[in-house]
Amino acid sequence: MLNSLHVSQSGLNAAKTQVENVSNNIANENTPGYKKRVVDVTENAQLDSSVTGSGVSANSTYRIISEFMNNNILNENSKLEHYDKLSTTLESIETIFTETDNSGLSADLNRYFQAIEDLRSNPNSEVFKTNAKNQGTILVNSLKNIYEGIETVERLERNDLENNVDNVNNILKEIGNINDKMSRYSGMSNDLLDKRDRLEKELSEYVKIDVKVENGIYQLKIAGEIAIGQNVNVREVKVSEDLTSQKDKFTLTDSNNNFVDSIKNIQDPSTGVITPRALDNEDKVTYKLENGMEVSVTIGEVVKDSLGNNVDLNGDGDNTNDTVTSANVTRALVYKINSDSSMSSMVQAYNGDYATDSNGNKLTNDTQDNYLVIEAKIPGTDGKFDGRISIVEQTDATDPSTITSRESIEITEEDSKEAVDRVFISLFDKELFLSTGALKAQTDNLTSDSYNNKIQGYKDKLDNLAKSLSDLTDSYIKTGIDEYVYGDKATDSTLGSESILNLFSGNSVETLVFNANNVNDLDQRDLDYLGTLQWKKDIPFGEDQKESSFLEFFQEIKVNVSEDKENNDFLLKTQKDIINSLENTYDQITKVDKDEEMLNLVKFQSAYTANAKIVTTIDEMIQVLLGLKR
Repeated sequence: MLNSLHVSQSGLNAAKTQVENVSNNIANENTPGYKKRVVDVTENAQLDSSVTGSGVSANSTYRIISEFMNNNILNENSKLEHYDKLSTTLESIETIFTETDNSGLSADLNRYFQAIEDLRSNPNSEVFKTNAKNQGTILVNSLKNIYEGIETVERLERNDLENNVDNVNNILKEIGNINDKMSRYSGMSNDLLDKRDRLEKELSEYVKIDVKVENGIYQLKIAGEIAIGQNVNVREVKVSEDLTSQKDKFTLTDSNNNFVDSIKNIQDPSTGVITPRALDNEDKVTYKLENGMEVSVTIGEVVKDSLGNNVDLNGDGDNTNDTVTSANVTRALVYKINSDSSMSSMVQAYNGDYATDSNGNKLTNDTQDNYLVIEAKIPGTDGKFDGRISIVEQTDATDPSTITSRESIEITEEDSKEAVDRVFISLFDKELFLSTGALKAQTDNLTSDSYNNKIQGYKDKLDNLAKSLSDLTDSYIKTGIDEYVYGDKATDSTLGSESILNLFSGNSVETLVFNANNVNDLDQRDLDYLGTLQWKKDIPFGEDQKESSFLEFFQEIKVNVSEDKENNDFLLKTQKDIINSLENTYDQITKVDKDEEMLNLVKFQSAYTANAKIVTTIDEMIQVLLGLKR
C-alpha cells in the first residue's frame, strides 16, 4: 500500500511538471524562435520483486524540431537573401537611369544632334555654334552623372560588404559563446539551443552554411571550410581583394627586323609568295592612348631627350647615329611613351617582359628589339586603359601628306592581360567559393570579370557608348557622296584624305571630353558628316554588342537594367513562396498550438487529479486500518 502511495506521488510530480511545461509553451507562443517543449516521461526502474511497478519520472524537457526541414530552410533562406540583395542593388541602378520626356541622356542626345543639325544649316551662326558647344558639354556631363551614380552604388556595396562580414564574424562568435555555455551544463539548455537556431538562420542570410552535431561536437562550415569547430574554435572570415594590372603586348617586327603586319608584305603576283620587308624612311609608327594622347616615331628620325641629346636606342652605350630603324623602332617607341608626361602617368612601356632584381627594379634586355609591352601603373580596373598602334607608310619624304598605306596593329591576345578587380571572402587566407547568400551577390557585383557582375556590365556598356562617340567624332574619310569611313580606328587601315575633327576625345566615360573650341573649326563638309551620325544604325559598340544607333544603344542599356530587375524579382517572389511553404510546414511541427496545449492541460490536470484521488483513497484505507487496530 505504501508503495502505491509512492507511485501516486511520482505521478503527481510528473503531472505537475507537464502542466508547468504546458504553461511555459503557452506563455512563449509568440516568442521568436521558440520551439515547443515536451516533457520526457519514463517509467521508473524496478528495484525489487514487486509486480506493481515503481511509478513514473519526468526526466527532462526536449524541443520538437526537424533537422532535415531546418537545414532546407537555411539553404533556401540563403537563396532568398541572395535575390533580395541583388534586387536592392538593381533598384538603385534603375533609379539612376530614370528619364522623363525632357530630361535624361536620351533627351540630351537628341538635343545635341539637333544642335548639330541647326549648325549644319548655317555653319557661320555664332548662336548655333554656342548652342552646339553647350549641348556637347551637357551630353558629356549627363553621361558622367549616370556613370558616377553607378560607381556610387558600387562603393556603397563595398562598404556594405565590409559591414556584413563584420556581422558574420559577430554571429560566429556568439554561436561559439553559446556552445561554450552549454558545455558547462550537464544537459543541453533549450533556451540556448533556440538562440543558436536563430543565429544560424541569421547567418544563413549572408552565406550558405552546413551545420553538423555528432557526439555532442558542434561544427559549422561555410563553403566547405570549417568556421566553427570543436564547439568553440571560431575562425574569422574577411574581405580579400586581388587586383590584376592591364598589360597589352604588341609585336611590331620579327627576328629579322621585318614588319610583321600586312602593309610591308610584298606578294609576287605570279607565285603568290609573300615576302616581308622592313619599314622605310618616313614611315610613321604611332601609339594612341585613350583616343586623346599619342606619340609617334618616324623611321629615320633622331630621338632627342629633354636636354636635346641623342637617345641611345641600340643599348650599346653609344648614342652616336642612333636613328630610328626597323631594328630599334620598339625601343624608340618605348622611350617616347615613357617620356610623355600625360602617358607616363597612366602606363609604363617596356621592351619585352621584364625581370625584377633584388631591389625591385624592373630590367629588360635592351640590346635588341623584343616586343612592346604597355602596362598600367595603377592595378585593377582603376588603371584600365585603351591603346592602339597604327602604321602609316609614306613614299615621298618631301610631302608628308602622300600616304600609300595605313595599318593598325592589334594586341597579342594570348600574352596580354585585362585589368581585373577580384573581391572575395576568405577564411585563413583561403578563398571561400560561395554559392548563395547576400555576400555572394555582393562579391559578384564587385568582381569585374564575374559573369554575374551586373554593375560592371552596365559600366562597360556606357564606356562603349563613350568610346564610339569619341571615335566617330574624332576623324573620318569621305569616300563618295554621303559615303564615309567612320571614325579614327577605321581610318587607321584605310587610304584616303583623313579629316580631323577631335570633337570628343577619350576612350571611356571617365576620360570623355568635349572639345568645345573645335566646334569653331567645323566646316560644311564636317557638319554633313556629323549630321549622319544621328541616323546611323550600324555603329559598333564593343565586340559582343550588336550594331545600332547611339540612342537605340542607350535605350537598350535601360531596357537591360529593367529586365534584370524584373527577372530577379520574379526569382525573389518564387523564393519567398518556397520559404513560406517550408516555414509553414515547419511551424506546424515546432510552433506552439494553443488548442493542442489546452487539450494537454486538461489531460495532465486529469492525470494529476487521478493520482491525487489515489493518494486520498490510500489515506482513507490507512485510516480504516488504523481504526480497526484500535
